[in-house]
Formats: sequence, C-alpha cells, structure tokens
Amino acid sequence: MSNAKNVRVKPVKIEIDGKGYEVKYDFNAFIELEEIYGSIEEAMEAMQGKVILGKDGKPIIVKDEEDNDIEKRKFSLKAMRDFLWAGMLFGNAKITKREVGKLLEFGNFQYVVTEMMSAITGALPEKVDEEKN
Repeated sequence: MSNAKNVRVKPVKIEIDGKGYEVKYDFNAFIELEEIYGSIEEAMEAMQGKVILGKDGKPIIVKDEEDNDIEKRKFSLKAMRDFLWAGMLFGNAKITKREVGKLLEFGNFQYVVTEMMSAITGALPEKVDEEKN
C-alpha cells in the first residue's frame, strides 16, 4: 500500500434526535463489512447501488442536482444501515444493527448518508497519480 500514508481516518459526529453519534471507519469497521459482504469491493458495490438498466440493456441515465448525467441506481437500505452500523461500532461496540435501523428515518436519511460518506471518504486513501509512482 504505497499510498497508505495518505489515509486520514477521521471520525464524524452525526446528530440524530439531539444525540451525537461518532462514526469512524477504522480497520474493524471494514472487517465487519467484509464479513457481511464477502469483500470490501462487494460492500462498496452494495453501498453504491446496482445500476438500473433500460429495456435496451443500457444503463438509464438521469440528471443530478448540478445537471450532470449519472446512472440511475437501485439503492439498498440494508447496505446503508450496515455501513452506518459498522462505522458506529467505533464509539459503541455493543450497538446492534436493529438499534441503528431505529435511528434512520426518511426525514434524516439524506443527512445521515451524507455524513456517513464523509466518514468513509476520510478513511480511504487519496487517489494517487500513477505516473508519479
């Protein structure tokens, strides 16, 4: 891992119903996800959602808020809960998936996922320019 020195694990505080929860993706969190999905790659694929194909077999393209073309995806609520649970283990080793699921509501879902993604991004190595290595 030549770019391991660029890993910057950073906990993120997520506030739900007036209570703060620390979310951090350390090795233990990624190991838990690996156990659930078989590999980190498969966990990330589950998190990103499956691409929805049209009748022609090609990905359906939609516009995002900034008018960029993106592939339409079918997201898994279970994957979102699994990722949040794994990240919350850092601050509360005894929290269950069911307890985490009770914290999620459609009203706070986008906020929680945005903060969770910030924590995940903070745990991954920065992209490295292959020409420089």
